[in-house]
Amino acid sequence: MRSKKCPACRGEIRVFDDNEPGDEVYCEECEQEFEILSLIPLRLEPLEALDYFEEESFGSYDDQYEA
Repeated sequence: MRSKKCPACRGEIRVFDDNEPGDEVYCEECEQEFEILSLIPLRLEPLEALDYFEEESFGSYDDQYEA
């Protein structure tokens, strides 16, 4: 097993011996997901984080609580 520091929070991202390029791994601290680009050298690319606070995701506050 190898590990790399998360660029966002400096938490640990574990890459196991059976992982391959194209697999997804995540940071144990902030849960940001990464795609493995290569194993030697170990290169990871962050996957797009879902923005849960976008208006399109849940609508506006007014739309949910109209009287």
